[in-house]
Amino acid sequence: MNAKLKLFCLIFVVCTLTYLCKKSKSVESELFMSNVEALASGEKSGDIIRCNGIGSLDCPQTKSKVYRIWYQ
Repeated sequence: MNAKLKLFCLIFVVCTLTYLCKKSKSVESELFMSNVEALASGEKSGDIIRCNGIGSLDCPQTKSKVYRIWYQ
């Protein structure tokens, strides 16, 4: 009887921890997605000052690949 009680408690603890971990990950992913949306929502509203370097970004002025785009 004592062994069955220990096994039940162990299974209960594992299930509870699994549920709590999944719940906290969903909250983190919602927070992450709202941060990504906030960053992507048009903070670059100013005029372009300059594009420099060689990289993978498309410069809106010259249509060439640049490393960095500086905004006002």
